[in-house]
Amino acid sequence: MNAGYKWLGAGALVLVLANWLIGPDSELVNAPKLSLPLQCQPGKDCFVQNLVDLDPSKKVRDYHCGRNSYDGHKGTDFRILSVRAMRHGVAVLADAPGVIKAVRDGVRDRLLQGRLPAAQKGRECGNGVIIDHGKGWESQYCHMRRNSLLVKKGDKVKRGQKLGLVGASGNTQFPHLHLSLHHDGKVIDPFNGAQPTGGACNAKSGTPLFEEAIVKQFPYRSGQLFVSGFAIEAAIKQLLLDRGAMVMPSDTSAPAIVYYAMLLNLQKGDKLHIVLRDPKGNILADNETPAMERHKADFLAYAGKRRTGYAWPRGIY
Repeated sequence: MNAGYKWLGAGALVLVLANWLIGPDSELVNAPKLSLPLQCQPGKDCFVQNLVDLDPSKKVRDYHCGRNSYDGHKGTDFRILSVRAMRHGVAVLADAPGVIKAVRDGVRDRLLQGRLPAAQKGRECGNGVIIDHGKGWESQYCHMRRNSLLVKKGDKVKRGQKLGLVGASGNTQFPHLHLSLHHDGKVIDPFNGAQPTGGACNAKSGTPLFEEAIVKQFPYRSGQLFVSGFAIEAAIKQLLLDRGAMVMPSDTSAPAIVYYAMLLNLQKGDKLHIVLRDPKGNILADNETPAMERHKADFLAYAGKRRTGYAWPRGIY
């Protein structure tokens, strides 16, 4: 609040109080409107895995007052289906017009199973670019594929221009694009325009900086299906990360029939129940998981049965 004053005769002083908008929303006046930063079909071959952590403490809170993030996460992770999809090539696009402020390339692509190697300390972002949108606004792209970058420092880019490819460079456990939005160096959540601050959470407040279509294409979900299908062996998470799908039964002599489902962002207390039935409705397998003890960024469940007879009955399973 701003306090001004004016004299009104006889020495009387009247305070004139004028309000103006402060906080995150006041900064959004000149904010760029962001489009999808990669070329994909939302909900089919790309998914939002982690959101910005808006709680500055050791706790975790996303823009919807949930836990679809992790402590200190400063961006939005757009996950693609598999390493195979990464090798095939998924284009990274400029989310808004601007000038390339910085570029880094040369960091190898690999999925980490533990800590980041000492040689990559300070390079957790891997290969990427920073776009200066003007008036203090910047977009940072991380984990791009090595030797795929098509821009250099100082280049002007248009909205939707191809910058390179999604990769797995830096500190990452799955192929994805990490997008961070900053204003004057401060982290901004593009789903509601907020900064990581304390206080009560209000899922209905804020102004999205993503285009309206993007917000609708990536609705907030706790527990969304990532990949699923039938296989001839027990689904192994590492194989799914690499392939995006398992080998399906091709005839009635398959050694086993297994249904698998990999989900993202399961919450504490969630359960999964898979029932596999043969064409006559008989139950072949029934698998129910215990309640989740904590938030799970991703989780693989399956139910199946080995073939005991000469052949599987033909029909729909």
